[in-house]
Amino acid sequence: MKRIAPLLIILALAIWGGLAVLHTERAVRPHSASQTSSESLASSENQANSESQAKATPAERPILSVYTTGQATTPQMPLWSALATQDLGFAPEIHYWKNLADLRGLLLAGKGDIWVGHVDGFAQAARLGAPVRLLVVTGWRKFFFLSSRPDVHTFADLKKIPANEPIASTPPGSPGVAVMRALEAHGGPRLAYQPLEPKQLSLEALRGSLDLVLAPEPMVTLLLEKNPALRVVGGVEEEYGKMTGGEPVLPLAGIAVNTRTLKRYPGLEKRLSTALLAEEKPLLAHPEQGLAQLPEEFATFIAPELVRKSLSRDIIRVRSAKAARPLIETYLGMIYPKETTALPEGFFGGVR
Repeated sequence: MKRIAPLLIILALAIWGGLAVLHTERAVRPHSASQTSSESLASSENQANSESQAKATPAERPILSVYTTGQATTPQMPLWSALATQDLGFAPEIHYWKNLADLRGLLLAGKGDIWVGHVDGFAQAARLGAPVRLLVVTGWRKFFFLSSRPDVHTFADLKKIPANEPIASTPPGSPGVAVMRALEAHGGPRLAYQPLEPKQLSLEALRGSLDLVLAPEPMVTLLLEKNPALRVVGGVEEEYGKMTGGEPVLPLAGIAVNTRTLKRYPGLEKRLSTALLAEEKPLLAHPEQGLAQLPEEFATFIAPELVRKSLSRDIIRVRSAKAARPLIETYLGMIYPKETTALPEGFFGGVR
């Protein structure tokens, strides 16, 4: 017994020392994308209310995964500007979706916390049961026709082209094409749209093998810079306004949130949507600041100078999904005229 007692004391001290070291490591170890995810923080989130989270130090903030695309500019500028200038209570972990099919898969799997993408894609996924709530619409004027043909200088010239004349379009599943199909009933041109991935279309256009193109900004600016023979002959949203008598804008893209994430983080929807709405005015006054806040990786997709030039055709506008609901429903009715399944009531989020 005399020998056992000292051993027990030594063992107890060793355990105590180990716990002390472990406690110290946890106290000083910073959060990182590899160490922390929104899922692993769910339990700690439940132990603190949303006010304390909003005031948390950067090392204590939950990390939310943001899925975006290198092909969008104005749709995501308000998000990165808000994260840089306001206290949203979380840190972003950035991921890039490859194409619309990839985004659809992410939505249906409920993978990610915040998504930047096409409104029609969000709606499709929500109808299929994906945990998606659209917070704000941030993409309103994106698609333009380009041509190098000597007989095509205006949108009216497109109507003179023989029916089913081929025209390259991007991205595959482009809402710009769906809108143009709908406008055929209003006298719009009937063209045979040939979908190409953005990289493929860019290569073909730069080689001069395409003389008629339908593409979104900022790719439009890229094509105009690289191939001087191309010129803008018309905008989809502008023609939509002329043919329907409405405003020359469409709720094309926006920012949505995983409804499961919203349940884990009470107050996130109001805090995020309010911050995004507040970014419209300063971005309109100083778009350069919005460009400066884009993730560094974005420059690998398109040069900042080209993004800056694209703003002459693109616009910055932020509207909550709730406020834009009539516009969204009209737009979706045009994109999916045969869709009869109603959207979940919770799909339209944000604050007015």
